[in-house]
Amino acid sequence: MILFATLFGSLLILLFVGVPVGFAMIGASSAVLLYTRGLEGLPLDMIAQRTLYGVNSFTLLAIPAFLLIGRLMNASGISDRVFDVARSLVGHMRGGLGHVNVVSSMLFAGMSGSAVADAGGLGPVQMKAMEKDGYDRGFSAAVTAASATIGPIIPPSIPAVIYGALANVSIAEVFLGSIVPGLLMGLGLMALVAVISIRRGYPVAARASLAQIARAFARGILPMLTPVIIVAGILSGLFTPTEASAVALVYCMAVAFLVYRTVSLREFWQILKETAVDTAALLIIIAGSALYSWVLARYQVTSDITSFLAETVSNPWVLLILLNIFILIVGCFIDSVPALFLLTPILVPLVQSYGIDPVHFGVMMIFNLMIGLVTPPVGTVLFTVQKVANIPFGALIREIMPFYVPLFLMLLVITFVPWVVRVVPDLLLR
Repeated sequence: MILFATLFGSLLILLFVGVPVGFAMIGASSAVLLYTRGLEGLPLDMIAQRTLYGVNSFTLLAIPAFLLIGRLMNASGISDRVFDVARSLVGHMRGGLGHVNVVSSMLFAGMSGSAVADAGGLGPVQMKAMEKDGYDRGFSAAVTAASATIGPIIPPSIPAVIYGALANVSIAEVFLGSIVPGLLMGLGLMALVAVISIRRGYPVAARASLAQIARAFARGILPMLTPVIIVAGILSGLFTPTEASAVALVYCMAVAFLVYRTVSLREFWQILKETAVDTAALLIIIAGSALYSWVLARYQVTSDITSFLAETVSNPWVLLILLNIFILIVGCFIDSVPALFLLTPILVPLVQSYGIDPVHFGVMMIFNLMIGLVTPPVGTVLFTVQKVANIPFGALIREIMPFYVPLFLMLLVITFVPWVVRVVPDLLLR
């Protein structure tokens, strides 16, 4: 019990005082080793080896590639083209630009794989257009924040790569398993937009002609082929998910530099530096989580948790309900990527002991943590959108409250209807 309290208590204390997540996990792990072995027996060489071992992974090379793709897409003016495609398709509906906001986020999700990249890159385009057409700024910001959470659901997805690497499951299956939930998530948000738009009397635009739709697609088709290249390449066996990220990056660079010619060498150098900083921050978290996971396994903490739950919870569905509540609470206070590194080594062996499919659980956990991105007090996407929209935080919270309803309903569907996760992987990979 003392060891358990030391492991989790020290981590919470370090996080509470503001220590970065990666260093907090290293500190908590070291505290346990110090408690069990003493100062003289503290295995500094083992700590160094385990932290370095965590980043020695071919699979994790996909992360900087996807980060670079997202930044490159934002800098090359892709956002406007994607927005125009979505506008030509659904802009004629009641509250059309609200629907355009959601659809453009779904399209952009297949290129960036990041909610923050969506909110920071596509968000300004979405909100500017909505305000220009008479939509409330708070509503525009709320739709933008909620729809940005689709980014890490529809493949390619940085959280899916991380989960697949940590849980030792097929990243391709997690990618494919996220497609239907991502589409359902978008449809749920569009249903709410329709209801709010009717109540508030938001405008209806003219339906785009076939010629206008064709022109919009001609302008935006090249970047929208990125997810097609990734998924088709993986399914055909031409390359692994990691290799797919590199191929997609080369393709995006060709589009940005040779076709659109919207990114200068100076801008590209700045993009590379920002991507390197983001990658380094993630690698520190990965290194810390590797040591933390080793301590969990070394002192059988996961086994003890599993044994305790096995004695108190016998139904897998009850377990999923409890885990959803737990993950939701964690997601309110810890960003999605650190939360994945923290929770995956603990929870995946647990759910597997109950016969729960790890791919199903992975999509459920990622979806759950995306809700955390738009919930206070730490919601990264909330603060990103608030900064872009320049509105009071309280006003944004009031406007986004209704959007929690479709998000939680979709979470329940994903949790209790595993078919929505398994249908595409089983159809294409079995």
